[in-house]
Amino acid sequence: MSEATRETAAPAMTPTESTLAEMWRELLDRPDVGTEDDFFEAGGTSLTAIKFLQRVEKAFGPDVLTPDQVYEVPQLRGLAQAIDEATGRR
Repeated sequence: MSEATRETAAPAMTPTESTLAEMWRELLDRPDVGTEDDFFEAGGTSLTAIKFLQRVEKAFGPDVLTPDQVYEVPQLRGLAQAIDEATGRR
């Protein structure tokens, strides 16, 4: 499957997923981030996790995502769902 085919076959990101993907691109220096990507497999460390949580707090408010959640469900989609649940977004 070509890269272009994979991109068009992938479901569109939610607004929260898009925001998190942009954060990951900047923090992890990765041009492509997908909803099933794992923060740590993509190059994240405990230090970048802290930076990520700081950005999440600025974008979505305090206490919407805990460090435990980043380690327990490190996929972008799962983290976005946790934020949406915490903020009442659907």
